[in-house]
Amino acid sequence: MNHGVAMTRVNVPHGEQPPSPKSTIGAADDVAASPSDRVAAEADSLGDLGQGYPANHFAWRIVLDRARAIGAASLVEVGVGRGNGVAHVLDAGLTFAGLDRDPEAVALTQHELTELGADPARVIRASVEDPGVSDLLPDAGGADVLMALGIMPHAADQRLAVESMARLVRPGGEMFIEFRNSLFSLVTFNRLTRDFIVDDLFGDVPASTRQRVADFIEPRLEMAKPPEGSSALTSHYANPLAIPEWFTSIGFPEVTVHPFHFHAAMPLLEGADPREFRDASLALEHDTSGWRGLFLCSVFLARVVRPQD
Repeated sequence: MNHGVAMTRVNVPHGEQPPSPKSTIGAADDVAASPSDRVAAEADSLGDLGQGYPANHFAWRIVLDRARAIGAASLVEVGVGRGNGVAHVLDAGLTFAGLDRDPEAVALTQHELTELGADPARVIRASVEDPGVSDLLPDAGGADVLMALGIMPHAADQRLAVESMARLVRPGGEMFIEFRNSLFSLVTFNRLTRDFIVDDLFGDVPASTRQRVADFIEPRLEMAKPPEGSSALTSHYANPLAIPEWFTSIGFPEVTVHPFHFHAAMPLLEGADPREFRDASLALEHDTSGWRGLFLCSVFLARVVRPQD
């Protein structure tokens, strides 16, 4: 990891800092006929060990609680994936629009909108980094709230992506943008821990000292994890303590951080008792300490307000 900036770009496999999985409801899981039924079914299955950790259930709760608080009427999702957010948004009484560069994702989300009685034309195929995307999306520039999960870790130009997102919401509108949490590396006790400590924490000290630090900590870490070659993706990580400064530097001074996807212990210990690990992690999603999530969460949402024109 690079040091001295809010965002770090590292060529690493996902390992134990994966992008949070999509929620478990969607077009392919036709479990209920209404948005509220689908959201309720998801809530009932949070502890199901046969499914991936339901991180995005909590992300949507963060976003939609805020949407209700500000009286929002509309939401646009950048990166709709399998359309799992549609039920959450419609259940909250908001209109939904979205985009994704993957044609299969667009088709799945359009199907989900149709199944739930909404207009499938409100989802388009596009990349948020494409010039002019704000001219293509229905009601672009007027949305009250924006959600972007899994976009920033792989964006080629993060500033361009943020500026493009801002054009999709109204002045004063709020964007919730997911980032991978570099501070979580202090909990993983693997190769990423070494990278964060050596490159970020001690990035400005002499190279010889940094090497001594590396030599000291490497025998105490699971250096084979994440395994080399497990992913070809280039991942971006962000420090939640520094991310407000980065947003301010590009013209977005109003920023708050909202961690989610808690881990009850080092991820490498999950296999010792998956049931206990899941239950304890779910309980931590309700943590009110204000600081624990900065270290125990693998991802966080940056709530970013588009400045008034």
